[in-house]
Amino acid sequence: MFRMFYPAELAESSYDIDYEELYRKGYRGLIYDIDNTLVEHGADANAEVIELFRRLNKIGFRICLLSNNKAPRVRRFYRGARVKGVKLHYIFNAHKPRRRNYLKAMVLMRTTKKNTLFIGDQLFTDVYGANRSGIRSILVKPINRREEVQIILKRKLERVVLKLYHRNRWEKMNQLNVVLIGFSGSGKTAVGEVLAKQMGFDFIDTDRYIEEKVGMKIADIFRTKGEEYFRDLESMALRGILKSCTHTVISAGAGMPIRQKNQKRLRKLGTVVYLNGSEDLILKRLAEEDPENCPVLLTEKSEEARRDLLLRWRFAYPMVAHRTVDIDDRTVEQVADAVRDSL
Repeated sequence: MFRMFYPAELAESSYDIDYEELYRKGYRGLIYDIDNTLVEHGADANAEVIELFRRLNKIGFRICLLSNNKAPRVRRFYRGARVKGVKLHYIFNAHKPRRRNYLKAMVLMRTTKKNTLFIGDQLFTDVYGANRSGIRSILVKPINRREEVQIILKRKLERVVLKLYHRNRWEKMNQLNVVLIGFSGSGKTAVGEVLAKQMGFDFIDTDRYIEEKVGMKIADIFRTKGEEYFRDLESMALRGILKSCTHTVISAGAGMPIRQKNQKRLRKLGTVVYLNGSEDLILKRLAEEDPENCPVLLTEKSEEARRDLLLRWRFAYPMVAHRTVDIDDRTVEQVADAVRDSL
């Protein structure tokens, strides 16, 4: 019943979408809602909008604004956004979720249902209309939570639908798991525990898993056997987890994705999500870490040596990951929400 309101994808905002990847996938036309999708309700086009549209035109996209607002508001926004070098179309009084103007937008852009994408912040107008028109959609979070009364009531219903939407996506994962990768200090364990609770999954930290299987602390393994021996244990642990785990959130050791033979196994294990933090954030967290809890490999390393290792290892993570989630300026709960939304 509610599937007609499900978006094809979710995104934090219109400005966080990987448009280059969409273009590589064959999309050529982008239809946007305006209010709370590109700017706050009633706001004019700003520098961020103009820069986005310039970037999209440079990539090769055609753009159309599709709004239920009246002509003066839409034209005002259009005039502010349509600067030199930006090709743009607009439709006001669109009567979303009716199909007519979704189809008209494609005529203006000279695109088809297969290569057009709709981006908006509301399920019952934006996404529903796109689904009725046979267009894929991306639902973004509203820019401003302060909205008109009728919209607030719709948001309550939207939360119900989105809960069902997430449950449906998790069910589609069937036997798959969620694997969190990233450098030490990226919060994989803390985020993983919160995410597992949200999804009703089990949780495994591969370092703790190895300690339980071997009966030794990671520090003792490094001190008595060396790093190479530990990396072999990681590969063995990964094989064991691959055979035995379903519906589990797995926090992988920072060095596990670096070994080439582990990379295919990680991707086979489930959806791999890279928790990406800035260099400054990661090094700051490691510097503030209690020495007793600091990762063994980094315990005796200088800040410069830690930075060098971070720069070398972080190139491997995006190649292994199916998704990337930025952790800067986010709490553990916010990162877990972003991971869940990305699945």
